[in-house]
Amino acid sequence: MSELCYKYQQDKLYGEEVPHSILLKSQKRFNLLTEEKAIAYLDTTILGSGKNGIYFTDYGIRYRSLGGKPGSISWEDFANVNDISVYNNVEVNFDHEKVFLLGGGSNYPATLFIELLVVIRDYLREHSVELLLKAYSLPSYTTTNEIKNTCTLFEKYDKAFEINNGLVVGGHISEKTNEKLREHFNLRPDNHIIAFLSTFSLKKMDGIIISEEGIYFKETFVSLYYPWYVFRNLPLHLSLDELIIGKNNIFHLTHCNMDNSEVLLFLRNLQQCAHLMHKDFATSLNDG
Repeated sequence: MSELCYKYQQDKLYGEEVPHSILLKSQKRFNLLTEEKAIAYLDTTILGSGKNGIYFTDYGIRYRSLGGKPGSISWEDFANVNDISVYNNVEVNFDHEKVFLLGGGSNYPATLFIELLVVIRDYLREHSVELLLKAYSLPSYTTTNEIKNTCTLFEKYDKAFEINNGLVVGGHISEKTNEKLREHFNLRPDNHIIAFLSTFSLKKMDGIIISEEGIYFKETFVSLYYPWYVFRNLPLHLSLDELIIGKNNIFHLTHCNMDNSEVLLFLRNLQQCAHLMHKDFATSLNDG
């Protein structure tokens, strides 16, 4: 479930890392149970307050539209929904009955959200709720230095001669910058920064963070996070000065000091690292 939601990331669709400020409102406004786990959340408010939106939890789908009351559908019942459609690009219908609204503030494409719902429904029909929600064992990507070594290969840093292609690794990130980046990218305290690629020198906090647990992309109107196990197979390509990430997320490289093609090569090398570590981990599990 988490992997599917991460792959379908776009505007205000959060994976497991739902901002704490939003989660604080969830129990009261969406009737989430105390023990219920939020897997993903689509915020449909204009200012990102999280007061209205759609939750995917270990119970099912919980939703609240602007001016409406909280509603829900369990995964078991959702598996039996035959027709999933959108009316007027805003109103989501299950079997031709209005369920919730996507309008109000989210720019998340309605057709893409319907596609995600259909993928989840079809998975439930072919497998089970238990398999959809199963937490898989994942490798500890911090047990090797491959990701850091890859970052170092692409870094061009010489403080004395003020040479910098925008990528700084490890100790080259000052403590003050590290703190600002953690706040700007909303990183958990235990998720350490390995490297940072600044993609806009005038907005020094905009760019790409390579962390122990995954990779972050952030600029105005774009905020994405992919754990390494998802990022390893994520579609990436260039279109002029734009990096197209996953489900058509556009990330701008116009003002990046690193050459665009080198940025893509850097990211694909990181994907290869993650893929090899995941493969080695799976082999060790099978051998064990």
